Amino acid sequence: MNIYNYYYWNNIISSKDIKNINSIITKNKMIEDESVKAKNAIKTSTVYTIKLKKFNDLLKVPISYIVESNQENYGYDIFNFSEEMFLHVNIYKKNQEYNWHNDANPSNFSDIKLTALINISDENYKGGEFFLELNKEPVNITQLNNPGSMVVFNSFIYHKVNPVLTGTRKTLAIFIKGPCFK
Repeated sequence: MNIYNYYYWNNIISSKDIKNINSIITKNKMIEDESVKAKNAIKTSTVYTIKLKKFNDLLKVPISYIVESNQENYGYDIFNFSEEMFLHVNIYKKNQEYNWHNDANPSNFSDIKLTALINISDENYKGGEFFLELNKEPVNITQLNNPGSMVVFNSFIYHKVNPVLTGTRKTLAIFIKGPCFK
């Protein structure tokens, strides 16, 4: 469904699949990735990287929705999803946040064109509200509050996560890349 300049889906992943995803994350003993913080942004959450192939078919439906959303709404030239593609696991505990930033990361060979975030929280939390800057105004994207929901938006849009007040907030971030913008 389209709201402003982003798209969202509720219950794109079942609670059973969220448990399986979190089990895979726990079993893969990942190392925190300090290199994934946006320039000039404060990010106090923990970020891990994990290859798409670890999730087998658990992300097949969300990925198909990302591809379809791009085809129907954005029309970007994007690379195919590869099992070797890295996803980011973002874990926010009490008082952790990520202030205003964007995910656009131009290089000589490719650009991040879309960002997809999937709420994979397996416990209740308060705070951690997600905002997009739309028309120069912060908009609380309440659809991402529900475990199993997903949002997709242009990677150049500024966004942030407010501090978590209680519990743990978890998301999977998928950065959809393609050839450099011309």
